[in-house]
Amino acid sequence: MRYKITLSYDGTDFCGWQRQPSGNSIQDAVETAAEKLFGQKVSVVGSGRTDAGVHAVAQVAHFDADKVLPEKNIVGGLNAYLPRTVRVNRAETVADGFDARKSAKQKTYMYLMYVGEVLPILNDRAICLNKEPDILRMNTCAHELVGKHDFSTFMAAGGGAKTFTRTVFDAHFERDGRFIKFFITADGFLYNMVRIITAQLIKAGMGDDVNIAELLEKRDRSYAKELAPACGLYLYSVKYGTDEND
Repeated sequence: MRYKITLSYDGTDFCGWQRQPSGNSIQDAVETAAEKLFGQKVSVVGSGRTDAGVHAVAQVAHFDADKVLPEKNIVGGLNAYLPRTVRVNRAETVADGFDARKSAKQKTYMYLMYVGEVLPILNDRAICLNKEPDILRMNTCAHELVGKHDFSTFMAAGGGAKTFTRTVFDAHFERDGRFIKFFITADGFLYNMVRIITAQLIKAGMGDDVNIAELLEKRDRSYAKELAPACGLYLYSVKYGTDEND
């Protein structure tokens, strides 16, 4: 039986999604919980590998298990064994051909920032900007990302990608009181792509001369060296079909 789960987590105290020798990954935590619940070794596949300190509003994963359990029991059972910083919010049975990573059509990331004095309660969950940015200019630059491009300039070394072309469907900023949210949706992302892009857009908002179209043409990371902190990044949603709730 193949199960699909949707989970959220605070990535602050984890080394990231992917299984590590240290055992301190979210994947390790979910696999340990699933083994206890189903009484067998379980391999959990996520829609993507969030880095150390990166959070998720709605990460999607799948795993196979011999035992058939009601979906509500899977949610409650896994959460009983998971740390409080990781919660399964939804579980369902899916066809054997479903793959949380390979079947994904679109992923959306959100980067969270705020303006003004530092709020300790937001440490490790958002970044603080020390002055008001020009959101109109940030949005203008963000719109230059939309379309099919080679995003080599916005890729850190070590990701292992064999191709660098990705299609961005939407990239925009939203203001919510003192909070500023950057949303970007694409068919896939390169290693550290969102954090590198965010750093450039923040520079643009602070008055620096940033030309996204020119950076895309360079295909060279040395022209976009800055990297926004991991703590402000959230895997926001993953879509597998035409249904907005899928």
